[in-house]
Amino acid sequence: MSGMEWKDEQRVFFDKTAASYGVNFEQANPYLDFVLARYIGAISPRKGESILELGASGGRFTSPLLDAGARVCAMDISAKSLDYMREQLRGHSGFDRLEVLEDDVTDPQALGDRRFDALVGAHILHHVGDVGLALKTIRRYLKPGGRVVFLEPNPWNLLWYIQFTVHPGKSWRIERGIFHVWPSRVLRHFRDAGYARASIRCFGFFPPVFLNWVPGTRALESTLERLGPLSRLLTLNLFTAGNPD
Repeated sequence: MSGMEWKDEQRVFFDKTAASYGVNFEQANPYLDFVLARYIGAISPRKGESILELGASGGRFTSPLLDAGARVCAMDISAKSLDYMREQLRGHSGFDRLEVLEDDVTDPQALGDRRFDALVGAHILHHVGDVGLALKTIRRYLKPGGRVVFLEPNPWNLLWYIQFTVHPGKSWRIERGIFHVWPSRVLRHFRDAGYARASIRCFGFFPPVFLNWVPGTRALESTLERLGPLSRLLTLNLFTAGNPD
């Protein structure tokens, strides 16, 4: 499949499913409460700085960036997802600091010569056909000394494959890019693209469908996280890197 076909397939799927974001986001609250603290903590958004959010979808990870006072450029290839974001965040006190852009992360002309303090994205790299190309392309939008944070499903955690297969709001065909985000491979892509200080932190054990639907999984998850030998199997990988000064 060509890069264009991959991108079009992703766009069509997320345009089609954007109408269900409201239900999905409400169901995801326990998962979000757990994940946001780690993800936003790693980004450490600061008042007045500029952040490019890639694969922003319906804005569930965008709002906390605005809460921190950052100026956010939210990019996604799905027009319907971005329409949903605008509607959801229209009443946010930081709405005037939000810019919404329908484009592709691998488009080298998408943002011209603009530069940002941080590049971030949650569950986006595995939806990109060529992760190495994407990381090389977006680095041009990062200021010297800027930082990068990406949150991705861990392909070593087999429960993701169950979720992608049985969850009514998921599609294995759309999520199959999980095979593109093996931890060692992503770290190598960061290094090859010229980033500095590339690292990974793993956390969690259960994917959203388990954490939201099965009682008691959060308490069990806290125990499992403390078991060192299981660290490779934890559910989420938090990748961080920086642009050389």
